[in-house]
Amino acid sequence: MQYWVKCSVLASVMLSGCSLFQSEPQQSAEQSRMQSLTVPAGLQQPRQPGEFDIPPTTATGQADNRSPVLVLATAASSRVEEGERQSRVWFDRTEATGDLVPFLQQVLQAQFTVQGVELTPQDEQALVYHTGWISRTNETGFWFWKASETTEQARFEIRIEPKSHGRSASMLVSMLEHQYFTQTASLGNNDVKRQEVALLNQVIDRVGKEEIVFAIANKNKAPDVSLEPGMDADGNPALLTTQTLDVTWSQLEALFGELDLTVTDRNRSAYTYYLNYEKSEPGLWSKLWGSNDKPVLPVAAGEYQLVLSRSSNLTALSLRDKDGAQLDAETVLALHQPFVQAIRLAQIDL
Repeated sequence: MQYWVKCSVLASVMLSGCSLFQSEPQQSAEQSRMQSLTVPAGLQQPRQPGEFDIPPTTATGQADNRSPVLVLATAASSRVEEGERQSRVWFDRTEATGDLVPFLQQVLQAQFTVQGVELTPQDEQALVYHTGWISRTNETGFWFWKASETTEQARFEIRIEPKSHGRSASMLVSMLEHQYFTQTASLGNNDVKRQEVALLNQVIDRVGKEEIVFAIANKNKAPDVSLEPGMDADGNPALLTTQTLDVTWSQLEALFGELDLTVTDRNRSAYTYYLNYEKSEPGLWSKLWGSNDKPVLPVAAGEYQLVLSRSSNLTALSLRDKDGAQLDAETVLALHQPFVQAIRLAQIDL
């Protein structure tokens, strides 16, 4: 019995760990704070970097612990140069922007029209703009008792500065005038830059939205299809495209997905795909929602070969049976329309 008690006590001690063997009490923050170094006479005090110092308190007696203000170059055509201290962003010409300066002028007009703020050009080239009063309001109450009170307002200058080559331009925002409607409020040193950058980020966001609109429109645009019925170099019926042999080869797998063709093997040196064709039936959801069915090939289900070859300056696509025999001219001609539909669905260039 005593042996069992001793083992139990030992086990409880092992499990409790430090609960029985307490370490020395930890020093408080005040006790562990490092004292300043005492420098003997005749020696100089070492340099103390101030990058981690607590910022000085503001006029209200509280430290400004807000996150640093940053120009957010979120648009694809925008960038920020390292070391820039003003509220400035750079834009580069892209396919979405076209002529850069007219594009930026259009974006500015659209942005401030949505906000209901007047934008006035200040010179003949209209590259310097002054905004009307941009107000900040404070809403109180709710529902029918909801009220808004203007707390401050400001006016800004927006300057577009293009490079001589016209492929890049900067946009600089500067505050012209500010007004508070509460007597106790005051504009801090960092608040001017913060409001300038906030306005600049709104313009950058508008540029990004315009780029997205362009990208969606470009994606939904039906590609030009150059595929036409014709003859290959040996005089056999085939489908001809103006794309090169390698470009055509690289795009075919996207085309097969729209035609219910499954690749079972490929021979890159002979430019030959080995395919299996299964006609798919429209599913229940396709029937209910009226979605478009995939193009149907005018051939029976089974195994086929698709062979690419050069024909003058064109590339010939020849669909053959599993043994590599040519299909008749009537079938090849009937293949043209389903292939064109699949090219447009796959958004490829053939």
